[in-house]
Amino acid sequence: PLPVMQKKMEELIDHRNEKLWNDLNQVFNIVLEESINNEYSCYSENKDITFFIVKENPCKSSFTHEMLHVYLRMKECFIGAGLKHTIWQSKILTSILSENLLEHIGNSLDHIKILPIYLRMGFEREKFIIDYDTNKCTPFELASLKQNYRIGKKVNPEAVDLLIGKFFAIMADPNNSIDYSKQLTSLQKIDPLLFDINQRMVSLWQKVDIEVDNVDYNSVLNEYYKDFKGWLSKNKLAY
Repeated sequence: PLPVMQKKMEELIDHRNEKLWNDLNQVFNIVLEESINNEYSCYSENKDITFFIVKENPCKSSFTHEMLHVYLRMKECFIGAGLKHTIWQSKILTSILSENLLEHIGNSLDHIKILPIYLRMGFEREKFIIDYDTNKCTPFELASLKQNYRIGKKVNPEAVDLLIGKFFAIMADPNNSIDYSKQLTSLQKIDPLLFDINQRMVSLWQKVDIEVDNVDYNSVLNEYYKDFKGWLSKNKLAY
């Protein structure tokens, strides 16, 4: 473990994020370790939290981003884990939505909630994610999706996975200088019902207040599950 030296903390904490850091320390046992992949991240298990930090590149924005993921945990808002458990109730849904996709959706849903807090704290939008400047849905990716979405009259499950992944990447993108309206229209045309199901889920999630006791995120997941089962009843899958 990286020794938590006063100097190191001064490079990660200032007046903007100090209260958050103190609040998390009241609830969790926090350890700082050096990142092995040159990226900031966190690992949590019950009340034990490990933040992986890039020693050569102390970045308050990246560290605050990771602390905000843990802040959702402090609020007992486990949308990512809840999503996995909800989808795993169905063998068919589990076979369509890969674990990587569920991880990505969970992370995106976290980002939708933590970005406004991060900005209110006074941190730079451009430093919220590493791939800030990357277009999350290119014309090439869209063309490939269109081409591969259906095999005859059946839907290609891998393309479903990709379409949902692209949708959430767009929804959670902090870069407000990229206009995704054309991409969203194209995704909607590929599968209107599936698009609407995912859009409804995001809009229900946006309405959830994470500052209350007993954050109700399960109703969002239950609706998503129900909607998805409805989509399944109308589509045949190509395996």
